[in-house]
Amino acid sequence: MGLFDNTAKRLASRPTVLFEVDPAGMADAVTSYDPGMKVRSDRFVFGNGVLLYGPVEITPEIATKAGLPVGMTVAYYTSIAVQGKAERRPDDEKWEDAGRLIRGLAIRLGGAIHDPRPAMDLTLDASVYSGQPLPVEDVIEVLSPFAGHELEAGPMELRGAYALRPVEGSVLFLTMYFPPWVADMRVQPPPPAVGELRRQKPCQWELHTSVPVQDAGLEDCQTVGGAALALAHRAGGVVTDTYGFPVTRPEDLLPR
Repeated sequence: MGLFDNTAKRLASRPTVLFEVDPAGMADAVTSYDPGMKVRSDRFVFGNGVLLYGPVEITPEIATKAGLPVGMTVAYYTSIAVQGKAERRPDDEKWEDAGRLIRGLAIRLGGAIHDPRPAMDLTLDASVYSGQPLPVEDVIEVLSPFAGHELEAGPMELRGAYALRPVEGSVLFLTMYFPPWVADMRVQPPPPAVGELRRQKPCQWELHTSVPVQDAGLEDCQTVGGAALALAHRAGGVVTDTYGFPVTRPEDLLPR
């Protein structure tokens, strides 16, 4: 009885993704999330301090105790790791990454989420990471056709950062650039999906919209995804979505 109680407690209290059957694509999904991911007996260990336990069988008794929906038989639940001094981050930031992870897995693998933490207001965003900064003129040249307006750069509070805004009119996405030194700030380091680039302290362009990610349509995804991928191509970089998963085509941003 104690084992069932402990399992139910973990599933009830932690960000969890649920499935009707254990998905065959789980290994590929977690590897894309973090190519350097490690497997430790009953858990996946990710470079951002997030742990994913599973698969866990959901019996009717566990489902009842944990307050889980009917019909789900398999769960993966998250936790966070104690990191070394060089990689240490606030626990709240790691729990936020855990929430994004389970949502990204649910979308890609057809699962449902159970998360007792406050709801996450996620928007349709894409980030481009590169080991080499681009002249701002090149960035404007790449992104202006997707924005539908000529863009201009304005300074931000962070040293070396800037934001691109339309000279006139409105645009779907706002672009913010963060120089390499920002990657050294452990509060929000580059996601594990960028692989070895993470160790190089890359620069980042964030393409941010106000569109709730669950409401994103094909046209918006094609615009934001197309812009991010075009910029990544010019900069020799990689693109990640709002969940921290890699993007290789605009349709990867669509809710599924």
